[in-house]
Amino acid sequence: MGREDILKDPRFSDPAKLAQNRPQLTSMLDEIFGSQPMSHWYEVFSGAQITFGAVREPQEVVNDPQLRANDIVVPLEGAGEKLTSTISSPIQVHGVTKVPARRAPGIGEHNDEVLKELGFTAGDIDGFRASGTIPHPSNSESAATRGGR
Repeated sequence: MGREDILKDPRFSDPAKLAQNRPQLTSMLDEIFGSQPMSHWYEVFSGAQITFGAVREPQEVVNDPQLRANDIVVPLEGAGEKLTSTISSPIQVHGVTKVPARRAPGIGEHNDEVLKELGFTAGDIDGFRASGTIPHPSNSESAATRGGR
C-alpha cells in the first residue's frame, strides 16, 4: 500500500493502542484507499494473495458475477423493460426444480380464474363486477387473463 510507516507507528503498536487510535488509522486508510481506483486495489490484493471483497453500491449488486453464478440474483420474467432481475427465493426443496422467477400478479389479475376454480360461472363473475364486488379488469391485463373479454 506504500505506507510501511504505519507498521512502525507507536499509535498502533499493540491492540490497546490500536483500539484507542482506531479513528486516526481509519482516516489514514480512507485516504490511502481513496487515492487509487478499485481496479488498482484488486490488482494489489490479488498479487499479495489477500482475501478481500468490495462493498458494492446498490446499483452494482445486480451485476455481481458471484451473485449471478450462484443463482442469488436471477432473471425476472415478465416484469417490464427496467426490472429484469430479482433475488432468488432462498428455499430449496429436495427433488423439486425451482421455477423461474416471474413478476407478481397485479391486484385482482387472476380473479376470473380463481372464481371459476371455486365454481362460479361467467355470469356470476359478471354479476360480481356489476355490483362492484370485484373490479373490472384493467387494460394492462391480457385477453387470455380476462377470459377473452
